[in-house]
Amino acid sequence: MRFTKKKEKQPTVDAPAELEVTSEEPDDAAEVPDPVKAGWPSSDPIVVGEPTATFEPNAVGEEYRRTPYRPDTLIDGWSRGPFAIRAASVRGHLHRYNGAPRQDDFAVALPMDHDRLIVSVADGVSAAAQSHIGATTAVRYSAQWLEETSPSDIAGVDWHSLFQNTAWKLTELAASVLSLPEASAEQAEQALATTLTCVVCEPHPEGGLSAYVAGVGDSGAWILSDGHFTQVLGGKQPAESGLSSSAVSGLPRVPPEIEVVNVLIQPDQVLLVGTDGFGDPLGGGDGDVGSLFRSLLHGRVPALIEFAHTLDFSRETFDDDRTLVAVWPTKHGGLQ
Repeated sequence: MRFTKKKEKQPTVDAPAELEVTSEEPDDAAEVPDPVKAGWPSSDPIVVGEPTATFEPNAVGEEYRRTPYRPDTLIDGWSRGPFAIRAASVRGHLHRYNGAPRQDDFAVALPMDHDRLIVSVADGVSAAAQSHIGATTAVRYSAQWLEETSPSDIAGVDWHSLFQNTAWKLTELAASVLSLPEASAEQAEQALATTLTCVVCEPHPEGGLSAYVAGVGDSGAWILSDGHFTQVLGGKQPAESGLSSSAVSGLPRVPPEIEVVNVLIQPDQVLLVGTDGFGDPLGGGDGDVGSLFRSLLHGRVPALIEFAHTLDFSRETFDDDRTLVAVWPTKHGGLQ
């Protein structure tokens, strides 16, 4: 059905001489472009293997309404100096179905006085009632802490202090969330527990980027090189049975020793930092999910919407929230 507006007689107005005036009427027969034929991305999810069920996402439930507004999907990306970045965080199919908020989050910082990039990624622990608040607090606080306190030599970052201070921040926040005068670390864990993985990187003198990666919990980091994914940090630890354990230990629990990994990202490689919603289906990177992300990331920087759309792929049993930040070394604003 088409709707047309009744034409009314308009007063005559002399047009300025510099304007070109035409008396031609719009072509009522003109067609709206077909998005697919025009090359626009489809709104349908990318299916990998067997898809999850199709349904309209539910709004966040009333038990979460007292918390700040939280969008289903978060997208960011840009290039500056030696860095090109794409980042997205999407609510998983399970949370879309049951009305829970997205429990993942990320933050990115660019210190003004250093040619440096800071990335923080967090995954709120499902057993914690308000873990989405914990995840957001952890990424924003840690990124700010690293921006303000990191030494000129990134090898000297005090990672244990970073995670300890972030844990204290979560404990302080728990008192407000729980409406208590003060909260213990145990109460903070029950309310706000979250994983946290942080990266500080800067240009390497011989090309590419030098990055330090550290984390608490099972969020991880990978290098994509020559089509192969190499995990450099994080991931689920295998139990004695040989199967991966679903138990997650996160902040405000801080382990006595923080594992810190220094990696060199060559000009033709990509650094990936993500939650287990990405890491679990990726596995070793040899399956269909690995193929999907190889085609998306290797040798190119995708559009923001393309990056987020791909991360939101549909695959049966993999219905967790997903967050992924990808970093490419660049040269003069373009890929090296």
